[in-house]
Amino acid sequence: MSKVMFVMAALLLVGGLVGSTRVTAGEARHASSNPPQIIAFDNENFMGDHTHIVGNMRDLGKWGNSISSLIILSGTWEFFDDEDFKGAKMGTLGPGMYTNVVNKGLKDNSISSVRLASPVSASKR
Repeated sequence: MSKVMFVMAALLLVGGLVGSTRVTAGEARHASSNPPQIIAFDNENFMGDHTHIVGNMRDLGKWGNSISSLIILSGTWEFFDDEDFKGAKMGTLGPGMYTNVVNKGLKDNSISSVRLASPVSASKR
């Protein structure tokens, strides 16, 4: 009985130290198993060619100035209209499906670099 109480007390202490937000084991595994990732499309509504972005991209190469829609699988990302994270920071987006980047304040066909602001979205923290 005392071992059970000790384990329960330890779990409550760890839970209090980690924060008040509770996640299930499935959510914790899901969040940690998915690397921060974006799927970028060159047309609206997820049409046309696509590419996967899994880390900071100082220069999107042939994808520079050609992104019109995004699926952000995980992470919170910053979008810039010039290479090397320069120029205007057009916005910050977290996980979601964005059929047209203009609807979220980004300029269509103007993203030149992408930076990971946080590996886990605010809603998962």
